[in-house]
Amino acid sequence: MFTLTVVSQKDLASGVRTARSIAATAEAFDGAPPVSDQAFIAASSGARELFMANEVGAGAIGFGILGEREIDVVVLPEQRRHGVGTALANGMLTGVRGPVRAWVHGSQPDAEQILSAKGFSPVRTLLRMTLDPLALPATFPLMPAGVRVRTLDPSSASDVTNWVDVNAAAFASHPEQGRITVADFERMTAEDWFDQAELFVLETDDITGFAGYGWVKTIRNDQGSAPDTELYALGVSPEAAGRGFGRLLLSQTLAQMSTHHPASVSLYVDGENTRAVDLYERHGFTVAARSAQWLRPETNKL
Repeated sequence: MFTLTVVSQKDLASGVRTARSIAATAEAFDGAPPVSDQAFIAASSGARELFMANEVGAGAIGFGILGEREIDVVVLPEQRRHGVGTALANGMLTGVRGPVRAWVHGSQPDAEQILSAKGFSPVRTLLRMTLDPLALPATFPLMPAGVRVRTLDPSSASDVTNWVDVNAAAFASHPEQGRITVADFERMTAEDWFDQAELFVLETDDITGFAGYGWVKTIRNDQGSAPDTELYALGVSPEAAGRGFGRLLLSQTLAQMSTHHPASVSLYVDGENTRAVDLYERHGFTVAARSAQWLRPETNKL
């Protein structure tokens, strides 16, 4: 037997810690993160609701995050196929009429069955691409005249505003990345893994603000073991498109990864973004896993 509860504001910090622990266990079992960083950040700030499934007389066995027209459901591997995921989805979607999206990361037939039964269907693909760490460049790229790459200063209000602006422009059609606000960015840079030395911004003499940026996420593992590196995000302003800045920023971020001698190199990219996929493939990345975003349109069913 298990119970479903909405985590209150006073218990939110401990609830998020528990949810992150469940997510880490699910990731180790499934080979893919079950929830995005943005979803956890939104839950931590109260922008999305956090639901917990607790086994009676024991601890949490699953959780869900709902808000901003998106739902996430995660259940411990050993507790799956006992109705926990279905109960979470039922409880979270009660009273929700508007369109809702959900991610299924990797191969998750049980999750797909639950979503299909709730009226969801796949609408978008996310690729996880990887690169052999031995293929990382050993040197940083040279910048052409009038072009500068430096690290962002998160304590600078103008730097933060310029980053939010160029990110919104670069990902104007992206339903999650393009909506990031100053408050969201501040929560992202408060994450344990954030290192301002790994968030690069590109400036030019002829463009106001930032022309683009590249962001490395480095996860340091047990002491003495090599870290895992991820190209967390890379964006170029439409105003600066066609000038090779994407290649420059990618080379910059890959060279930064090389300084760590990492165990792995990865990135996530929309499968429909063929220009970005082509860019990464030209630099040696290959598709390691596919995820799908599912959509339930607006409904009258409660």
